[in-house]
Amino acid sequence: MGEMRRATAREEEQRKRDRFASTLVISASIIAAVRLAREDISRPSPCLTSAVADSISLARMILDRVVR
Repeated sequence: MGEMRRATAREEEQRKRDRFASTLVISASIIAAVRLAREDISRPSPCLTSAVADSISLARMILDRVVR
């Protein structure tokens, strides 16, 4: 019986993550757009890659705090 509860809890956690995946993408996109508004982003660069990675991290942190 305990195994069934753990499996159900894992499935519920996965559904929660899937539900918020699109929210994370949208949030990270908005954050990156604001940060890169005045930058030349016509070609990939270390600055662009770093800004996108930082935006994703920030969006994840915000989402984790909201979900709690």
